[in-house]
Amino acid sequence: MAGAVLVIAGGVALGYALTRKAEGGMSQQGTQAMGAAIGELDGDVKAARTATRERAATLASVPAVQAAITTDEATVADMVERGELDFKAEPGEVITLDQVAPGKPPLTLAVYPPGAMHKSPASKPGSFVEMMGDRVLVTEVAPITPKDPKAHVGGFVAVSRPLDLQPAIARLVAAGVSGRFELDGKIHAIGSPPPDAVEQPPMPLPSQPEVKIVVAAPRAGGGTPLPLIAVGGGGALLGLVVVIVAMMRRPAAPAATAARASGALANAGDIATADTRFSAAHAVAAATPVPVAISGPAIAGKPVEAGAMIGRWEVVSRLGSGGMADVYLARARGEAGFEKLVAIKVMHPHLARNPRAVDHFLDEARLAARITHPNVVAIQDLGKIGDDYVIVMEYVDGVDLERLLASARNAQRAVPIAVGLGLLRRICDGLAAAHGALGPDGQPLNLVHRDVKSANVLVSRQGGVKVVDFGIAKAASQAHMTYAGETKGTPSMMAPEQRVGEQVDVRADVYSVAAVGYEILTGHAVNLDLAALAHLGVENWPHLPMPSALRGQLPRELDELLLGAMAFDRARRPASCVAFETSIEAIMKRHDLNASDKDIARWVTSELEQLQPDPATTPMSA
Repeated sequence: MAGAVLVIAGGVALGYALTRKAEGGMSQQGTQAMGAAIGELDGDVKAARTATRERAATLASVPAVQAAITTDEATVADMVERGELDFKAEPGEVITLDQVAPGKPPLTLAVYPPGAMHKSPASKPGSFVEMMGDRVLVTEVAPITPKDPKAHVGGFVAVSRPLDLQPAIARLVAAGVSGRFELDGKIHAIGSPPPDAVEQPPMPLPSQPEVKIVVAAPRAGGGTPLPLIAVGGGGALLGLVVVIVAMMRRPAAPAATAARASGALANAGDIATADTRFSAAHAVAAATPVPVAISGPAIAGKPVEAGAMIGRWEVVSRLGSGGMADVYLARARGEAGFEKLVAIKVMHPHLARNPRAVDHFLDEARLAARITHPNVVAIQDLGKIGDDYVIVMEYVDGVDLERLLASARNAQRAVPIAVGLGLLRRICDGLAAAHGALGPDGQPLNLVHRDVKSANVLVSRQGGVKVVDFGIAKAASQAHMTYAGETKGTPSMMAPEQRVGEQVDVRADVYSVAAVGYEILTGHAVNLDLAALAHLGVENWPHLPMPSALRGQLPRELDELLLGAMAFDRARRPASCVAFETSIEAIMKRHDLNASDKDIARWVTSELEQLQPDPATTPMSA
């Protein structure tokens, strides 16, 4: 025993001495905060560059601007005063009109807002980024073609927008990260680096390499402590000698005793590995289902047929399959004939070996479990059976809205206006609950669904309407992160900012709900992808016929509401699904359009009667 103690103590001292040099550097929390801050700032810069580019190009094509560029300062001032040049600058935005004449330096003809601080006159087109204190100024310069082709002067319109660095700095400081932002020799500090900090290699923004973040990480521990190595090594060696001497003097153990010891160790190993659970890296908040091992036969690689068991649930039928999981209708049996139907998602086995795919799959359950609302499908359990991950969800006895709309469209049956508006209100209510969901600490999750479409809305035979499939939802606290510029969702229903990989907020879901509403009420599909955006341009987006032009019975107020909610500029859309739902409710009241669950149920029943018999009536999106 004395020898064992010496070996252990000496080994601990020796290990500490040899590994001490590796201590220090940025913490895991700091590394994650750095990645999040870079992604957030990069998304903001990209969004600002896109907005300023479109703004500058639009202004450069205005005839009044093309005429003004060939005049002088006094004439331009008169044009501004008469309202001929009304730039309507956004908050913080600065617009300049600069003239370029041969042999003369560039001249600024107008600044809007008047008196605003601005850069020197532009002499070439392009995108420019510079640091001004705790802000990054994004500028886009577009050339102006004079209205008079004989004019000997030209010019540029420059649009500048500032980006506040404070949110990114606050996130880094809160995580214990210090350092500085660098841009063209200008520096802005991040926190207060410790005296012995060591600078790490600069990390540039992906979309703007000239913007760099330099982190000052704590210096690694001092040199290797030689005295501690000597003491630790000597103690371990002495202990080893004592143990060897003791074992040489100890009588051999009987065979039976050795066998019993061996068996005990084997059983201990079995017990240690019997219950497979998630590591701390996958831990989730209280009140959120934790994926625990569920007793039952493993199902990976095996066909799951009626009567098979998934954990404690008996499979009734296979409902469908998607890119990430298979979906089954199953039932749980209890005492006295109790029976409950559920829908179970079983992750594809080949994806279960991909840690990011697993995080993606489990995020759906973790996020949806935080939402308790009649218009959101409830998550009942999250588990692991052998190597298989499963999500157990509320079963909805009905069909997805996409199939109902397709059936009605194919038969040229219009959805009753009151029913269509009632569906939209319930979708908005479910999404509003998701947007307002709180974490266990009471802080908002800032959740955005990002894939709102008719296929992800379930309608029951009883008239219930439920939003489903939060598989690609985005929340500030989720386990996996979407990389900067990565786009997920259904392109035809996505807001423009989401299609180009920019950061999104709840107004992206508002856009998608409006697109769903357009399809419900007009019977015409919405298919506006990036090609349409490039071809049709930003002006008057979404370039769709007025709903009332396609269906004369629709209230005219819906034209502005639906197309306004699909505006290219998210600032022009309703600020939230709550605001959107309130506007729908007001229109329904003014036109005496009411839709109860019974009204929706009657419509669902009539459409289901027209559908071909299909045992795989899908209760959810996989």
